[in-house]
Amino acid sequence: MSHHDDWESALDKIDWNDVLRDVDKKLLENLAAELRFKSYNVLEHASQPLGDGYYITHLSEGTWAFWNNSRYVEEDVQFFDTSQQFLHFALERFSIQGEEVESLVELLAQARQMKQCFHCGFHFDPEDPARKELGIDGIYLDEEEQHAECCSPQCAVEAMVQEWKEG
Repeated sequence: MSHHDDWESALDKIDWNDVLRDVDKKLLENLAAELRFKSYNVLEHASQPLGDGYYITHLSEGTWAFWNNSRYVEEDVQFFDTSQQFLHFALERFSIQGEEVESLVELLAQARQMKQCFHCGFHFDPEDPARKELGIDGIYLDEEEQHAECCSPQCAVEAMVQEWKEG
């Protein structure tokens, strides 16, 4: 058997469905990083599902990100300064009317605004049920002013250690 045959045999043994799933997973993680989330799972849980794979995410600076988890390669994330701008876009693009408009307005009202971690810079959901379950109302580096909030106890500790090292 030649080297060429060995190579061809090895290619035949590859499960290309696994490869494609791995690529899709990596692309979703890249989408999360683009939107400044620690992982796709965190992004998905922080976002409001709209149907057909579309999501809207209310980012910490007040902007809105509209994206699709199955069309993220073909369709770039779209950003809107306000929920009203997104609503006008959605009305035009999807030709929704009547009860669908009311439903979309309700979904936008339910979308929670993210915060940005003082230490790592990632967005996080301050109302995340996991945080509430642990009794975390906020993790502030300055408890009095409650200005510099961290996404997790780990980030708070890392920020404090970094501050001690620097200073």
